[in-house]
Amino acid sequence: MFYSHGVNRRKRWYRMLSIGQKKLLAIGIVIFFVLVVVLTVFITYTCRALQYDLNRVVHGSSESLLYAADNTPLASLSGGALNVVEWKDLPQDLVDAFIAREDEKFFEHRGVVYSSVLRSLLRNVAAMSYEQGASTITMQLTRNVYEMNEKTLDRKLLEALLAQRIERQYDKKTILTQYLNRIYFGQNCYGVAAAAHRYFGKPVSELNLVECATLAGLVRAPSLCNPVTSMENAMGVKKETLGRMLEMEFITQEEYDRAVNEPIVLVKSDVDETPVVSYATMWARRELDNLRGELGEHVGGISVVTNLDIELQKLVEISMEKALVAVEKPGNIPDEWLPYLNDNEDEAKRLRKFYDESVRRPAEMKVRGTGNDMQHVLQCCVMVVDSRRNNKGRVLAMVSGRSAVDGRDRWGEMCMPGNAMAPFLYSCACLPGGDDTHIVARKPDVTGRSLGYDVVRAAYDKLGLDIELPGRDDELALYRGMFKMRRVDLARILFDIQNEGRNYRFSVLNRVWSRGGRVLYAFEPVENGEYIRREGAGTVAGIPPFIVEDGKPVVLNETLPENHGIMCMVFNNRGIAVFVWMGFDDPADMPSGSRMTGLMKKAAYCLASELHTAARARLKARAEQQKKS
Repeated sequence: MFYSHGVNRRKRWYRMLSIGQKKLLAIGIVIFFVLVVVLTVFITYTCRALQYDLNRVVHGSSESLLYAADNTPLASLSGGALNVVEWKDLPQDLVDAFIAREDEKFFEHRGVVYSSVLRSLLRNVAAMSYEQGASTITMQLTRNVYEMNEKTLDRKLLEALLAQRIERQYDKKTILTQYLNRIYFGQNCYGVAAAAHRYFGKPVSELNLVECATLAGLVRAPSLCNPVTSMENAMGVKKETLGRMLEMEFITQEEYDRAVNEPIVLVKSDVDETPVVSYATMWARRELDNLRGELGEHVGGISVVTNLDIELQKLVEISMEKALVAVEKPGNIPDEWLPYLNDNEDEAKRLRKFYDESVRRPAEMKVRGTGNDMQHVLQCCVMVVDSRRNNKGRVLAMVSGRSAVDGRDRWGEMCMPGNAMAPFLYSCACLPGGDDTHIVARKPDVTGRSLGYDVVRAAYDKLGLDIELPGRDDELALYRGMFKMRRVDLARILFDIQNEGRNYRFSVLNRVWSRGGRVLYAFEPVENGEYIRREGAGTVAGIPPFIVEDGKPVVLNETLPENHGIMCMVFNNRGIAVFVWMGFDDPADMPSGSRMTGLMKKAAYCLASELHTAARARLKARAEQQKKS
């Protein structure tokens, strides 16, 4: 019995040892395959990384250009070649600020901080999404140079291997200098030299601690945190950067205390501004700046193709000035206006003679001279928008005044809409249900009272516009449009009502191409859902203040209250929409005691109608040409 028991014990121990060997073997196989996979991945991505030309790291960015729809160059977006600074021009505070803010181990690592990569990988796996990047300055430079903006593991691995190649090829000073020469600082500033001039009016070598911390702080969100867009955000990121510099002992407590409360003083440079070629260029730059989040970390050298039609744009600029001269000076009504003055040719000629000879222009009315003095003169905004299917919202031509030299975008400035907003109010009344209160009364205050303040206010809030609406104690002002809103927002609401209440946006930009020929952005005229009820929009699109006649475009031509000018729209569905605003920058400049308002209203309508006819003919000619080709 004793012997037998001993044998069984030995068998059990042997069996246990055998199981352990199997486990060890299995673990060894797993480790072997993991090593094989890791080695395979490493070799694969190393081979891919070797295919990239490292000379591009020190090759400066080219000029960014703006093009018309037919690829005709319009203007430079960067004002010439990128301003490049050398290492010796970089203040120590600037170097320290970027090291503290972006990569505290920059001078120690060889392109990648593996502990940060592992931590980032674990966080991303836990979140099942790409939340953290763990990018070093070298990796950011890599992403910038080789246009690697996709948030994928493949891109991250390739970026890491390339960053290591760059570290082996170039020293730290070169890498940091190239990084600072390339990154985007907001306000169309590519590179730290352009940013120093744009914000502080000085060369990089003269930047102080506050300015260095400000620039280092804004690069993660340049469109939101630059001091021109938001001084509050800029002060916040400046404080964060100074705090990191204090933690890393780059600055003393005394320097921190002094700099953290010191204001950011902006000084406009006299050499950094890109010349304004046209209002369309100005609008394109602003729209491009708003797309920085979609474009990623790209520098100069991009190509921006717009929706602008060159021939139509020229016609708009010429016709607009003729229209303003016709209002300012007697005897200058254009021949092109005859069809729009009256259907009967004889009556049209009589009206033309009346406006040329009988309408009294105030003697005190200032007329534009030969220079660019735009103070107190009559102004005009024009926008030609495509309303065809799959093209809705494309801006084919636009102007925002009589001279782009003034730098003012009058479409973005405020007006009091008055009765021009009545269609939107009426659309709120056209609700399903058949209740008697849901009747368009043709008078905004009556309709508004029927609906009630809360209903109308909720409808306006749904638009998401940055406007200050009248309170409940002044509800009639809300119903009558006696508040201020941007002219472009008024035009867009009128456009959307004629398009079944769908929320389209107006865009000058069509496509943005990278230096390497990759599409970074493409305009898609996809409406952002109904924000005006379709039933309501469809009902009011054919009633006053819109003027609808069989066989003719829809017209709205309203005098805005309190001398805020004239707003005119000429529209045909699946065709063209033309918007014209005419008036004075300061409503107080509007002459009184004359027939000026009537003349301006007629001029706005004739101008819009002339351009509408020309634009439709232009689109038809282009379509026929495309069929032939």
